[in-house]
Amino acid sequence: MVARRSRGLAALVLAVAMTAGTAGTADAVTVGVRGIFNGSRFVWSPAVRTINPGVIVRWRSVDGRHTVKSRGTNWSYFRNVPVGTSVTRTFNRRGTFRYFCTIHGSVVNGVCSGMCGRIVVS
Repeated sequence: MVARRSRGLAALVLAVAMTAGTAGTADAVTVGVRGIFNGSRFVWSPAVRTINPGVIVRWRSVDGRHTVKSRGTNWSYFRNVPVGTSVTRTFNRRGTFRYFCTIHGSVVNGVCSGMCGRIVVS
C-alpha cells in the first residue's frame, strides 16, 4: 500500500508554484490535482488560492481528465483539462471566484462537494 500511495502521490501531486513577474509579464500561480487516498477522490490543490488582481491562474491536470467550471454569478468559465494539459485565466478584479470539476464534483442547493475550489482576489 505504501508503494501504491507513493506512486499515486508522484503521479497526482503538483507543486504549487508562484513565478515572479518581470517587466511586462504578469505573476502566475498554478493549481493542480491531488489525490485523496480514502477512496479514489481528487481535489484541487490548493483548494483556496489568494492572489492579487492581474495574476494569471493556471489549472493543470497531472492525472486524469478534469474540467474547470465557474460557480456563482460573478464570473463565467468552463474549460476541459485533459491529462497533461492546463488552462489559464487572468483575474483582474477583486472578489471570490468559486469553481469545480464537473467530473469529480457537484453542486446541490448551492453547496459544492468533491473537487471544488476558489480563487480569492484581494
